[in-house]
Amino acid sequence: MKGVVYAGILLLAALLICGCTTVSRESDAAAAVVPGMIGNWTGSVKAYDEGTGYNDVSGDIMTMRVTGQQDRIFSGEIIFSNQSGYAWSTVFAGAISHDGKTISMVQRDGGYSTGTLISPDEIELIYMDTTDPFTIGIDSLKKS
Repeated sequence: MKGVVYAGILLLAALLICGCTTVSRESDAAAAVVPGMIGNWTGSVKAYDEGTGYNDVSGDIMTMRVTGQQDRIFSGEIIFSNQSGYAWSTVFAGAISHDGKTISMVQRDGGYSTGTLISPDEIELIYMDTTDPFTIGIDSLKKS
């Protein structure tokens, strides 16, 4: 009986020692690197506008100019220009999810976007604006 008790104590001590020296692994999400967003992201917009329908103007350009970033929060200005030279802009702020790929953004004019960082230099955003008339669009941007 004494042998069983000693063996049990020895086994318990071994388990405690092994458990206390085991190094815990970080989860993949915790290890995700924060992508650098600062710079100009330029590309095209395809949209649907209530009342006018589908909008695919190949000559129109969207530029997302990211001018500030602190950790996973970033901000800047979005500039839209068309073939006739007309341009307008709005300010925005965004956040990168813990996975390092999912993006959420809000614009001063009330619109907002969700998106994916496809690669370090490519983003796809889904833009939504619920004001009257509503709009939804796909923005495909590359960092220049």
